[in-house]
Amino acid sequence: MSEYQYYEFQAIDRALTDAERDEVAKLSSRVNLSPWRAVFTYSYGDFRGDPEKLLAKSFDAMLYLANWGSRRLCFRFPRKLITLEALAPYCVDDRISTFKSGDFIVLGITIDEEEGLGWIDDDDGSLSPMLPLRQQILEGDYRVLYLAWLKASQFVDDDEDCLEPPVPPGLRALSPPLHAFVKFFGVDADLLAVAANASSAAAPEADLEPFLSALTEEERCEFLRGLLRGDPGVATQLRLHLKEFASQQQPSVATIQPSSRRRLSELRQSADAIAIGRAQRAKQAHEAARLGKLECLAENETRLWIQASGLVAQKNIKSYNQAVIIFRDLQELAKHRDHLSSFTARVQEIQKQYPGLSGLRSRLEEA
Repeated sequence: MSEYQYYEFQAIDRALTDAERDEVAKLSSRVNLSPWRAVFTYSYGDFRGDPEKLLAKSFDAMLYLANWGSRRLCFRFPRKLITLEALAPYCVDDRISTFKSGDFIVLGITIDEEEGLGWIDDDDGSLSPMLPLRQQILEGDYRVLYLAWLKASQFVDDDEDCLEPPVPPGLRALSPPLHAFVKFFGVDADLLAVAANASSAAAPEADLEPFLSALTEEERCEFLRGLLRGDPGVATQLRLHLKEFASQQQPSVATIQPSSRRRLSELRQSADAIAIGRAQRAKQAHEAARLGKLECLAENETRLWIQASGLVAQKNIKSYNQAVIIFRDLQELAKHRDHLSSFTARVQEIQKQYPGLSGLRSRLEEA
């Protein structure tokens, strides 16, 4: 299997300057570059720069994909809009991590699958569907962080029976960006179903416009100056500030207390139970279908023997193949009835009628 690596960087809060674009262009002559996006693909070789440093310096999001099993999603946040403490409960060693870089905080989600990813289509490495997740995190929607923890927990040893992090509301109704995240990282559907059982419904989006009047004159001027300067994150700061006013007038969404949070072993056991139940239902459905087929064969057994004999009498390869298919069905019916010896004798009788048909004989022996 040939190597394949895909790096995608996107700017959200502001476009790259000419100087930044020149610096990015120097990293590879094959880069697909615009003021808002840079894409590097490699079948051989590797990225010459440091992806995390490039993200921290010039971009707001990064996606990395390699067909040997590595996937990585990173977001850069302004430090004035989020804290490391808010992200810390969802961090997992070597899988979900954060670090400070100047005026920013970088969140990295890394998953390495031992079996590799096999063939990768061109659209498998698109960052755009997951870009809204950055804004959701900034506004306090931590569902993607919990989903990342769910995926990372699959690599945690059984003896590290840790508690789950705070369960955010709304896990039963995932947004399209969250669905894109689940698909990209392959989050286990059964674990997600178990997790969602403890997730309350998300509160409806508040109408923030009525709370503009709650801003002081100084606050209004400060936000307006930020907009005029083109400061990144001003709109988010305003929304967060207005949400504080709104939250004071709305009942808070119930959250799970630390003492009520489940252990990883409980989540795994519940997910296993779902998988076992699904397998049992599939087995029962398969058995019901098999019995239904046998019942139909029994009703038409005489006709099928006549049909198979007629096909053999045509003495051509196509007819032999069709006859063998019917013989297989009749053999299955004979096994079910414990009449296999009678079936074998009847097929041998047909063979004796046509001893020179080597094509038929070889196909029956193979079947």
